[in-house]
Amino acid sequence: MKKLFLDNKINISFLLIAFFWLVCILGVENISFQNTKWLHNGSDAAVHQLGWYFFKNDIWRFPLGNNPNFGDGFSSSIVFTDSIPLFALIFKLFKFILPENFQYFSLWYFITLYLQLFFSFKILKKFTNSDIYSFVGSLFFIISPFFMNRLGWHASVSAHWILLFTLYLGLTYKINQSKLSWFILIILTSLISYSFTAVTLVFYVLLRLFNFYYYRKDFFIIVKDLFVILIFLLFVLYIVGYFEVRMADTLARGFGVYKLNLLSIFDPAARLGSTAVSFSWLVPDFDLARGEEIEGYNFIGLGGILMLIIISILLLKQNYRKKIFQIENSRNIKIVFLISIIITLWALTNKISLGPFTILEIPLNKYILAMLSIVVNTGRLFWIVNYFILVLLIITIFKCFEKKTSLKIIVLLFVLQLADSSIAVNSRIGLIKPFNVGPTLNDKMWETLLEKRKIIKTTYPVSWSHLFTSFSYLMEKNKIEKTNLVVLARNNRKAMSETRYQLYDNLRKKKLDPNTLYVVDNLGHLRHLKHLYKDQDVGFFFRDNIWSMAFNEKNLMEAGDIKEFDSIKLKALEIDKEISLSFKEKDNYYGFGWSHNAGKSGIWSEGPMSTLMFKIDKNYGNIKLEISCLPYLTKKNKSLEFDIYVNNSLNKSVKLTNKDSEKNFIILIKENHIKNNEIIVAFNFKNPISPYEVLESPDSRKLGILLKNIKISPV
Repeated sequence: MKKLFLDNKINISFLLIAFFWLVCILGVENISFQNTKWLHNGSDAAVHQLGWYFFKNDIWRFPLGNNPNFGDGFSSSIVFTDSIPLFALIFKLFKFILPENFQYFSLWYFITLYLQLFFSFKILKKFTNSDIYSFVGSLFFIISPFFMNRLGWHASVSAHWILLFTLYLGLTYKINQSKLSWFILIILTSLISYSFTAVTLVFYVLLRLFNFYYYRKDFFIIVKDLFVILIFLLFVLYIVGYFEVRMADTLARGFGVYKLNLLSIFDPAARLGSTAVSFSWLVPDFDLARGEEIEGYNFIGLGGILMLIIISILLLKQNYRKKIFQIENSRNIKIVFLISIIITLWALTNKISLGPFTILEIPLNKYILAMLSIVVNTGRLFWIVNYFILVLLIITIFKCFEKKTSLKIIVLLFVLQLADSSIAVNSRIGLIKPFNVGPTLNDKMWETLLEKRKIIKTTYPVSWSHLFTSFSYLMEKNKIEKTNLVVLARNNRKAMSETRYQLYDNLRKKKLDPNTLYVVDNLGHLRHLKHLYKDQDVGFFFRDNIWSMAFNEKNLMEAGDIKEFDSIKLKALEIDKEISLSFKEKDNYYGFGWSHNAGKSGIWSEGPMSTLMFKIDKNYGNIKLEISCLPYLTKKNKSLEFDIYVNNSLNKSVKLTNKDSEKNFIILIKENHIKNNEIIVAFNFKNPISPYEVLESPDSRKLGILLKNIKISPV
């Protein structure tokens, strides 16, 4: 490690380039540690900053990374907001001298840019022994499309220097000479991003195993070294807060979706949120799947493609072929090449795609799938392989040509790549397109409501709220102390579900917290809340196209709020027409207690009580409501029991069996139970159970029935 940082010949140049590029990306104003507004630009940067904001303003807890106020009731830790735990822990020690609106992400990006140049230079210098050539070659690594695509919005995952450091150790050092460096690197990754911890740890383990094959070292030494690293790693993971979520909660959908495509290194189209931009004028878009264009984005750049073409041509000539094979004969390069094959297969997953076509899909046992799903964004794993390819290409150009010729070629290729990706680069440059997009909530009523309230809650607390972007800046600006309106990479699913049930129970029992502003998630919830609180001293406010609710503030409602509130009616259910239900439907019939069906049709009842709400156009006398549903039954619960209430009166008790059969039952509703042509149907479940409890999946929602269709008819 000491030798690594003693070579400072061009460090000043790298520092200047890093600072210049930082100014270009963020803009001059956003470099300031006290300017946080640019982080609330609708990207993941807001999650990083809010995670840090709530962590900084909280007391010290144990584990040290525990962050309970960001995700009140189901929080995890600073780790799962990608807020760079290393910096969060360090700067929290000095919070007594930090300004209230403080961010360290501009500093982080500066360090990231510098180390990106530094480690790429060190690798190239080791193989070329040319400062000027290695200097120019290192510039490719800060304009690499898959690196540029992360800058400015995904701080922890933009730390690609970790991958370059990994390659540097793997390519240039004997393993017995770099044990301490590997130890420091692996522990460091856990304090930055667990995505890098996985790939670095796997790289190190494979490196040790392949070195054992080549050198036949004592296998006991390898086991001992791995054991020491794992013990320290587990300790650090515990201290930082990785285990604040259950092991099952680390599993997630997305394996086989956010992956590498066989054409990923040639596809220039990158996706940032809902927008896409191409890093090439000349290379066409291969129209990859959305997940592959986001997490699987691995475009090597026009310069890299041209190098591949040049070297392919050189391979046809024997004298050049010998020079190229001499490079590949390096034992370290051979080992890293084998490791790269394994990591590439992992990145491709069990579903191998070529462009928009799936050419091979291997079915996996659910337990194997669960284990692999710990790393969902497998497309990221290929980044280290991509850098290895780029290193080999740049070294090969140097070895195949005279020194001056190779320098001219590499300079030309760099200029061509920079020019070819200029549109995308410009879209990432803050001087041209400022990050300061401003808050999305501008109405003055928000300031009035939050002056006395320091808690914000959404009526549908989940780990990825669609309302988070709108409120992120407002929460920091108004010094909010707690919130369940969050975005989290991982969370305790069981605690999150129980938080919803407790919230709905409090809302039904009219137990409102006077210190909380309730943000209404959807129209169905708003209708339910109006039904519960229309005659109470509760203010409903429609501002910036969002509904909110505050206890004891009815007098603050203005004419516009009152007019909009009065226009909220239950949705009409047409007589004799069967309606198919979908959770994505905004104008719906359901109040509290319903949840998604993983994007498919139907809605799941969730928790002990679920409510349907609708109206009919006139008095039809006695009517019947036909329900088509599928009960959630397992070997543990072979029957599902629930009571049905209509407008607060018990209507019937139901017991469903046979999980594989769709159930149809009828609710008879008498005329005298219908009030103002409005019907509120409440399902009170006696024994809902979650898939997690029966080891079917990590899903901790207590499910009752999958409601598919409803139909109302006169009797």
